[in-house]
Amino acid sequence: MKAIEKGKALNSFGLAARRFFLFVVLLIFSSVNLPAAEVDLKPGDTIGPQNWKKVEDMVGPNLLNRIKAGYSFQIKASKHYTSPKEYVEATEKHSAQVRLGSKGELLNYVAGLPFPKIEPNDPQAGQKLAWNFYWRWLGDDFKTGGATKEGKIVRLAIERDGAERRADLVSYTLFPRTRYMLSPKPAIPGYEHIDWSQIRIDTYPRDTSGTTTLEFRYADPERPDDLYLYIPSIRRIRRATTTLRCQTLAPSEFTLDDINTFNAKITDFNYKFLGEKKILTNFVEEGLPFHRKTGDYLPTDEKWELQDVYVLEITPKDPGYCYPKKVMWIDKVTWESTWAFMWDRKGEYWKEQFAFRAPVKLADGREVWSVGTVVIHNVQNGRTTLVTAVRSYNRGYPASLWSLATLQRIMRGGSVE
Repeated sequence: MKAIEKGKALNSFGLAARRFFLFVVLLIFSSVNLPAAEVDLKPGDTIGPQNWKKVEDMVGPNLLNRIKAGYSFQIKASKHYTSPKEYVEATEKHSAQVRLGSKGELLNYVAGLPFPKIEPNDPQAGQKLAWNFYWRWLGDDFKTGGATKEGKIVRLAIERDGAERRADLVSYTLFPRTRYMLSPKPAIPGYEHIDWSQIRIDTYPRDTSGTTTLEFRYADPERPDDLYLYIPSIRRIRRATTTLRCQTLAPSEFTLDDINTFNAKITDFNYKFLGEKKILTNFVEEGLPFHRKTGDYLPTDEKWELQDVYVLEITPKDPGYCYPKKVMWIDKVTWESTWAFMWDRKGEYWKEQFAFRAPVKLADGREVWSVGTVVIHNVQNGRTTLVTAVRSYNRGYPASLWSLATLQRIMRGGSVE
């Protein structure tokens, strides 16, 4: 009898804990505007288990639980970036003509930010936010990992038990029809139909080294992406299906659509504007990668800062898509995602992602922002992936780099650059 009563007590405790966690999730993702006067945080403050309530709707629910359990950090002054003048000029020149089509597609877009002014009461505000995120400033081309000390992306997969596995890769991205600084401008002749192209090459460990993906996203919303895959073990280049977008990039918790937080086709989803709020992030990461304890994914000495974001809910038009719901917190200035939250098909909270930023220099010395370290945590299986991927912009690669010929060169033992 005592054992039964004990079991009932434990079940009641577990149910109460789950209800409390659900309450926290609902609170964090509610559509609430938080005025600056109500934010009781200033540079130098320390956040920890003694005062977690101060940040309960400014971070993800999993991180909030870690704070309650003992994680602490300091608040620092907020970093404010400005967009390159060429991007601002393009916005001023072209944004007035941009419209949304009947299927949510972008009409009359040339360059710059499509919708520089978002009206909260606009029924199309969510769709416009999504397009602003899609066409945020990302340079004319960039090498992801090009500005790290090692010249590559460093990815760490951390298991629930703390075991770690490292993988290295490099990635090259081109925006051929929105050129701001590199010639030819405003587009590369013959490539005006391509929004972006990307090539990714695994370099470590040895068993996956050389695995390469080549991807094209087209301006025509009706045209599917092209995705090619070279697998060294079978020495074949294969055309991959778009269903791969939902498969994890082993051994990580990322899918193809989790790259850059939301890498999917905009017109394949529905969007809802949930409001504006102040959140905690880090726009000047010091470590690159940040310092942490082995087996854990949280930074030990990075400081966090306040930033203003839009809250965007994303739901797929395809009922079979891996994430029935994703919520993003999008920075109001850079239009980069600071946090993202994903649910599974049962409606249960699944993954929590946050991204730090880092300042980098263009060739002329101007400071811009780049992704720093991105963390995605699977709250269901306890696994985490960290990716440190600082970009170097405007390297002037030829458009021919993004071609099957490059995959064939890699297959023959050659290199990308």
